[in-house]
Amino acid sequence: MPKLLSFTSSGQQFAWDATSISNFMRCPRYYQFVNLQGWQPVNKSVHLIFGGVYATALEHFYKYLADGATPEEAIRTVVHEALLATWHHELDDNGHAISGTGTAWDSGHASKTRDTLIRTIVWYLDQFYLSDPTLDLPLVHLDDGSPAVELSFAVPFESKHSKDILYCGHMDKVVEYNADIMVMDQKTTGAAVTAYFFEQFTLDVQMSGYTYAATVGYDIPVKGVIIDAAQIAVGFSRFGRGFVPRSKANLEEWQITVDHYIEQARIAHDSGFYPMNTSSCNDYGGCAFRKICQRSPEHRANFLAGDFVQRPRWDPLERR
Repeated sequence: MPKLLSFTSSGQQFAWDATSISNFMRCPRYYQFVNLQGWQPVNKSVHLIFGGVYATALEHFYKYLADGATPEEAIRTVVHEALLATWHHELDDNGHAISGTGTAWDSGHASKTRDTLIRTIVWYLDQFYLSDPTLDLPLVHLDDGSPAVELSFAVPFESKHSKDILYCGHMDKVVEYNADIMVMDQKTTGAAVTAYFFEQFTLDVQMSGYTYAATVGYDIPVKGVIIDAAQIAVGFSRFGRGFVPRSKANLEEWQITVDHYIEQARIAHDSGFYPMNTSSCNDYGGCAFRKICQRSPEHRANFLAGDFVQRPRWDPLERR
């Protein structure tokens, strides 16, 4: 079993990311099942697969440009990568893909398919880079002269309760917008991209964490996050750009809040008890573990093993 980078020898988490924090805030029991024990639904969410490949394609596009590729070369490369990422090869005995075998990803979803994924990647780059260069915001450069793209971070987190806490994650890029510096992020949705869509990120842990990491880890005076959102439908992909500002007071409050939940996680670790937050059971269309928690405690392990698969523990330092 590989060594866990984000945990002490006793199993207490000291390196945190937005996923870990958000899951614990949502429900300590959910955090225990997902982050600590690694339980996942048998089939990965189509939304996670689609959004992950899409975000990676756009991130790599700007990286290839920064490395000297032409826009046409970069687009061809990221489309090729996306096609490979959504092709399921047969594997040999060593787990390696067998060339010439396999099938295309079948999402089982009406609008989020392999075809609409490739369409959305190409249409986004056409709209925000090729067709209107003014929409392509200039990249910030770091002190060493390198462009601020694909920035993985593990920055010190100032805690009143614990020592040596790290906050981890990954930013696609940091850009200039008018006189401000902003982190840029990508989101996909099936809903219309309106002001209401962007409002859901005004208190989002991830958006605040980006701003904190850029400010503390890279000494970049970031003012918040720009979100480029893509609405995915059967017959079209439509895009919108929104802004999620963060003031110094916002970040201070975020830091106090995160520190509180990290301390609660320490208490749960020491006691071995991760309480259910039953007020969140019906959020997001219903928690995947709701039926497990309804079972009597002595039977839950059997039902978990029957209904879920156990994957390696979520490890923020390893996933950067």
